[in-house]
Amino acid sequence: MSMSIWSQFPRALCLPDDCGCEFVDLNAWIAQSSAFWSSSFHLIFALLLFIEVKQKNQRLKLWIFSLALLALASHFAHGSFLEFAMATDFAGIVLVTSFFPLHKWISKKISNTIVQMLLIFLYQIGLWFVFYSLDKWIKYSLAILVFFMAFWEIYRSEGKAFFKAKQLHYSVGILFISFIFFMLDEFKIFCRPSSWYSGHSVWHLGTGLSLYLYGKWRFRPT
Repeated sequence: MSMSIWSQFPRALCLPDDCGCEFVDLNAWIAQSSAFWSSSFHLIFALLLFIEVKQKNQRLKLWIFSLALLALASHFAHGSFLEFAMATDFAGIVLVTSFFPLHKWISKKISNTIVQMLLIFLYQIGLWFVFYSLDKWIKYSLAILVFFMAFWEIYRSEGKAFFKAKQLHYSVGILFISFIFFMLDEFKIFCRPSSWYSGHSVWHLGTGLSLYLYGKWRFRPT
């Protein structure tokens, strides 16, 4: 039996049978094909957003950079199923969720784009250490907590305009629907382990689209 390059490193704590529905082939270079390739939706929608937004300012470029880090982390996680890779995946999720308050704070102190990019990357490295070796349900809980904190920040800063932000509402609605598929996959409901698609791949499609709409709202013409 051949062994993949990942076999020499510590694997995800959810193994052997608590890593969602899709079959995990630990002897392959890509352990979860459906989840791996569907991670590309984040890159596709990020590119589409960058093309469509006319004012390509510093904040947009750094947002696209953060989305790219999320996509690469997701590819790494589902391709290798290393415990470290799982941590990078969750770090990517928290990075994009907390990006706008983070960038607002950083931009007050530093204007250089390269330095800001470096600080964002260092922030993600710090998140790697936070998430490394945590139980997956603790990881989920922390990610959800950060999401609601970011959501509250949006509501507080937008005021009454929050209720008229249709793109934001669509973004959140799609995210919640996608999360249902995520949970169905976690609990192996309607589960077909060897299928070319899975609840988790739907989650990747949904989050990619949700982040695209969120970006459209964030970078709307003013």
